[in-house]
Amino acid sequence: MTRILMAMVLVVMLAGCGGVWMNAEYSGLLTSTAQLSAETAARAQRGDLTPDEMKEALVNQSVVWAKFVDAKECRK
Repeated sequence: MTRILMAMVLVVMLAGCGGVWMNAEYSGLLTSTAQLSAETAARAQRGDLTPDEMKEALVNQSVVWAKFVDAKECRK
């Protein structure tokens, strides 16, 4: 019983988390978009954005997310 439990623990430890693999272009794009989204959200919550600025930010972010979907679906 102890050996089976130890084997299960070892398998779980070796499996770990694979994460998401992406090239440098998409990695940078994801990081910068996440940072921009956080900053835009903070400014919107403070009331520091005009409706046009909010619209522009959402449209630009949707374009980036579409690039990730295209890459996932092997459309480029």
